[in-house]
Amino acid sequence: MNEVRFFTRVPTPFVTHFKGGFVKHRRLLLIGAALMVLALVAVSLAACGSTTTTTAAPATTDTTAATTDTTAAGVEMGDDIVIGAINSLTGSNVLTGQEEKWAQEKAAADINAKGGIKLADGKMHNVVLKYYDDKSQPTEGASAMEKMIKTDGIKIALSSNITPVNQAAAQVAEKYEAYYHITSSWTDEASPDGSFPGFIGGMDLKWATDMFESAGDAGLVAIGGVNAMDEADRPTKFAVMTENTPDGVGFGDGTKAGLEAQGWEVVSYEKFVEGNKDFSSIILKFKEAGVDGVVTLIAPTDGITFVKQMKEQNWAPKYLFGYKGFWPVDFYAGLGDDADYIGYDGFWSETLPYPYAKELGQAFQDDHNGNTSNSVGLYYAAAQILFMAIERAGSTDPGAVRDEVFNGSFPGTTMGDITYNDQGIADIPFLAFQWAAGGERVVLYPTEVATGKTVTFVPWDER
Repeated sequence: MNEVRFFTRVPTPFVTHFKGGFVKHRRLLLIGAALMVLALVAVSLAACGSTTTTTAAPATTDTTAATTDTTAAGVEMGDDIVIGAINSLTGSNVLTGQEEKWAQEKAAADINAKGGIKLADGKMHNVVLKYYDDKSQPTEGASAMEKMIKTDGIKIALSSNITPVNQAAAQVAEKYEAYYHITSSWTDEASPDGSFPGFIGGMDLKWATDMFESAGDAGLVAIGGVNAMDEADRPTKFAVMTENTPDGVGFGDGTKAGLEAQGWEVVSYEKFVEGNKDFSSIILKFKEAGVDGVVTLIAPTDGITFVKQMKEQNWAPKYLFGYKGFWPVDFYAGLGDDADYIGYDGFWSETLPYPYAKELGQAFQDDHNGNTSNSVGLYYAAAQILFMAIERAGSTDPGAVRDEVFNGSFPGTTMGDITYNDQGIADIPFLAFQWAAGGERVVLYPTEVATGKTVTFVPWDER
């Protein structure tokens, strides 16, 4: 693999209108209750089976009330539009899956409150989401898609937020010509020499689209977080630690190359098996190598384990930045104050000047005891785009809906104005965050939207 490839790719500029003016970015990356409560949630979900159905009210499951003949405005109501949703209802990715599910359900509830989606038949149609558990595993994601299409006859679906799961599910969607509306999956294309097969962008999918970022470019966010530190506090010796999966290695290779290309020394590169219960040997290697900065891609439950074992060994680098696992509200709930000063990636903030961003953030806080999210705007926007595409198509024919998204532009979402290219890819800019005392989220990067500077990780015995 050409390691530098990820960071030397020259993307089409992305222009976002912030309050301070137009700011150009590169096409820039992936989580309350305590751990025992989370375990009970996972068990209860598994006990209920692998599918749930949601309508206008986010708490609704199993069945919905029959639709009325007319709306208050006198427009005739048609049959419900049933949309599938592949989601990590259980497994290692359940924390990120919960936030994604909340946002999708909120989007469905909001559009139903406005009367639903109008189709070419002139009728309004409520949206019903039917969930299928991928159990945080690619094979289960493929099985979930197969069940959705063959058993339930649903051929339009929202996606999971794990790249390997979505790759597996997308291959099944291709087989049956079902439209898979993906978000949160690496967009990388294959390398010209074929040494790197790419991710969603390298699969030449005809029945799937994707809104996210490339694996390698995501590493730029961690670098942005470092650069937001006072120069005297910045680390000098980095370690990259990642899951030993195709997307993890793609991320790790690109991040290592990117750090080195910008002059940072990477003294350790460690891969681990997801579900690892003992990071002590990796932590020891980092200590012996003098590592004072860590960038990792890790699942939420593994991330909690890693940080707890860092504290047990009284090891504290100057800078700790994690993708996928460090940003869920339940990551902070699981660690409490021990999560302070940890940096992480994010896709959205309620502080950004996007339509409905502030209101969506408040709705999440109202439902989560005042806790915030840096992800729900992305998942809400993905649902918004799908609903707009269905209305533009005037039908639920999967091919017609797909055709509206390829090369489609969707203004005014909670992610701003989104445009897909002729390969069905929409690249979005990423943000860098840090947990501050009390669970406050501080935006570190890009500087134009930052709400604070990176604070050096405080040693355990000084807290």
